[in-house]
Amino acid sequence: MAERASVVIVGGGITGCAIAAELVRRGWRGVRVLERSTVGGQASIAYAGLLGVPGSGATNDPLSEFGAASLARFPAVAADLRERTGIDVELRHTGALLLAFTADEEAALRAALPILRARDAACCWLDQHELRQLEPAVSPLFRGALLLPFEHQVLSPRLVEAFARAAALGGARIEEGVEVTGFDRDGDRVVAVRTRTDRIEAEQVVVAAGAWSGALAAELGVPLPLGPLRGQLVLLHAWDARVRHTLYRGELYLAVKADGTVAVGSTEELAVYDRRPTLEGVRQLVTFAHETVPALGRSVFREALAGLRPWSADGLPVLGRLPGYENAWIASGHARHGILLSPITAEIVADLLEGKAPVLDLAPFDPARFAR
Repeated sequence: MAERASVVIVGGGITGCAIAAELVRRGWRGVRVLERSTVGGQASIAYAGLLGVPGSGATNDPLSEFGAASLARFPAVAADLRERTGIDVELRHTGALLLAFTADEEAALRAALPILRARDAACCWLDQHELRQLEPAVSPLFRGALLLPFEHQVLSPRLVEAFARAAALGGARIEEGVEVTGFDRDGDRVVAVRTRTDRIEAEQVVVAAGAWSGALAAELGVPLPLGPLRGQLVLLHAWDARVRHTLYRGELYLAVKADGTVAVGSTEELAVYDRRPTLEGVRQLVTFAHETVPALGRSVFREALAGLRPWSADGLPVLGRLPGYENAWIASGHARHGILLSPITAEIVADLLEGKAPVLDLAPFDPARFAR
């Protein structure tokens, strides 16, 4: 006899666990999370937990608005998770510095300043002297930096753990090592999810399987340009790393955690499903760290990690109802913003399952945009 569930969430990464935690918080029962490997073991493992506004930062940029809405929810989410689970995700307000090494980099950052000031009037340009006063450990070769006060950070593995534990304590069933192999359909409804050993009848199905979401959507006859984006991260340890802000140069960043861990990331490589760090990726990150904060040459190398992030062809999340289905949904394509976007994604998916209007316009993220 087939098992039954009110909601089957395919994928136990940050997005799937956040959705499950939100559903049980709202009183849902019969929530199942099926994870092909281990909870949080694909994308979140190689993420420094940085929480800033993605995209251009402009108020008319849908990705920036999406990220800003999620960032605003983090204090309440962190407090709720601590109350429900006892886990402190270490939400810290650090601010960020976007560093300029060349004249072209300085010009680009100065051009972005008016846009960012529209979001936070405290954003400002720091010249070389002001940068040295604020962060003396940063190399004196940098010309200056753009200060973004709104940046926060969390410990991303702990956030995944907190969402998963909150879901489990609320009655959700989280299963690791369970690979979904297909779906049974009846007209415009998915009636069951098939694994290698079971068939689970489902009232609702949410595909939140990260880099594997495109393949699962294809199983439902919905081709979506979703695939893996490998991101590499290096962890160092330096008790005397006197860096208070998160430091960025382009897509690379350096963040010091409360325990002295220095997270240096992150490469972006369109990749096959290969989660192994590469020599070139590690070299790039270590060089960036040493050039940015020369004192890190004395730090201890802890480990190199790589995660597979879900990337969409246009760089935007894929969020909403799967075209042609009444009860099948997708939440993927968050790329390097999965940690940041987890609270707002969970809230939106829960609203959609309950038939409520989402709090944000989902048109830019509609899976049907690729068919159009």
